[in-house]
Amino acid sequence: MAKSYDVIIVGAGMVGALSAILLAKSSLRIALIDKHSGDYTLSTPPAYDARVSAISSQSKALLESADVWQNIPQGRIASYDNIVVWDGLGSGYIDFNAGSAAMSELGDLVENTVLSQQMMEQIQKNKSIDLYFNNALASYELSETGSKVVLESGDRLESQVLIAADGGGSKLRSENDFATVEWDYGHTAIAATIEIDQSHNNTAWQSFGEEGVLAFLPLPAVGGRHFVSIVWCVPPEEAAILKVLSDDAFCRRVHYAINKRFDVLAITRSRQAIPLRQRHAKEYVKSGIALIGDAAHTIHPLAGQGANLGFSDVKALVDVLSKAHKRGENLGASKVLRRYQRARMLDNIGMAAGMETFKRLFSTQHPLIVELRNTGMKSFDCNASLKKKLIARAAGLASFS
Repeated sequence: MAKSYDVIIVGAGMVGALSAILLAKSSLRIALIDKHSGDYTLSTPPAYDARVSAISSQSKALLESADVWQNIPQGRIASYDNIVVWDGLGSGYIDFNAGSAAMSELGDLVENTVLSQQMMEQIQKNKSIDLYFNNALASYELSETGSKVVLESGDRLESQVLIAADGGGSKLRSENDFATVEWDYGHTAIAATIEIDQSHNNTAWQSFGEEGVLAFLPLPAVGGRHFVSIVWCVPPEEAAILKVLSDDAFCRRVHYAINKRFDVLAITRSRQAIPLRQRHAKEYVKSGIALIGDAAHTIHPLAGQGANLGFSDVKALVDVLSKAHKRGENLGASKVLRRYQRARMLDNIGMAAGMETFKRLFSTQHPLIVELRNTGMKSFDCNASLKKKLIARAAGLASFS
């Protein structure tokens, strides 16, 4: 006999886990499947996880509604109220300040493992969520009227809808012939945690220059010592060199790339290399299935919006499914799932297009383009109205749709 659920979610990363929590809060019965164990071992500061996410005010509110955010130790959260972006090939810069937009902060930085671990704690306490970890789909059938799943463990499940939250390399997306638009960015991101010689002053820094795109993301101080997470986007051949440099040589390269604004004292977490690829599914839904988060779209990390886009998907999908459930509609029906697609498609495309334009603009070192973009950055920095609109977009308080 198959065990019956309202929703089956494949993928227990941050997007899949948050979906499970919020759908269960809407009185839906959830099966959460993942090939991993669901166990998270937190590092001890200052050995912060190399992978961090910038959390917007909208995403923060969503995490609070899931009882996740308020249970994260404050010593693992770094708020930032200022972002400084500058052109390493010129003198142009833009200074985004929370006060100028009448906000207390622009966002918060938190390690991915910290978020995931806290989500898992909430999931394990929820009796409406059954976990099928260290497991994967052996076979499945999708239809407007319901989905049937057989796991590798032999368990048989059925539900009204299947949610694919299985990441950028989504097997469910490819197996169900979702067409995509995608290309390599020609960049690999080097992620690491480093110690610097002075306070970051709750400021996120981002440089575009000969050394690639380098983001300095503030982390909590420990015992008077100061730390940041870096995401350094460079061509793959350069990434291969940066990955194997000695710690001292790597710190010197970072010091130069950040225009010597900080002395880089040490690396506190091993470097990770992450190939970057733009991908966007032409459709997010088909009968009985919906793509969410990285399974539906991935963008360049230069604006730090990847996690926020995924959480916005969660918010829209939970809203659509919970309302449809109350009306007695079948959750896997195309007419229901298309409401989620309509709610998210335009916003995600707009962000992807914006990041691609931004990336191309700052990739060139042609003197005329460099001069024009520096002039443009200086003009933009003087335009308080435009800066306020962009801050609201990044915070999730406005959208392209």
